[in-house]
Amino acid sequence: MSSNPASVETTHWFENESTSADPTNPPQYVLIATRSVDPDQSLTVSLIETIVDTLKPPDGQTSLSLYQHVNPDALEEIIEASTTKESGVEVRFTIENYLVTVRSNDTVLIYEPLGPHRSSSRNPIRN
Repeated sequence: MSSNPASVETTHWFENESTSADPTNPPQYVLIATRSVDPDQSLTVSLIETIVDTLKPPDGQTSLSLYQHVNPDALEEIIEASTTKESGVEVRFTIENYLVTVRSNDTVLIYEPLGPHRSSSRNPIRN
């Protein structure tokens, strides 16, 4: 009896040549978390909770400032406009080496880098 290996979702970060260390070999990421946005919370609060829950800062402490990585107000406006117009939108940004994807279907995905693009043990939300 043959068994199929577990399927792992991977993606690439779409960097331009000026931001990529090696534009011919973009970093590849593996999905480590998928969460739905809590309808009783703002997108920003749900996004921060998802990031903190996934990256697990020591002692629950965080110095994460979302504004250093993305404009949360603009992100919410894009997602809300997309939902109103019934069009699919996906916004991607990085926090340190992690790729964060926010989709207009109220889904947040977090990817971890694979291979040589993986960082050291540095946690992006430690004090």
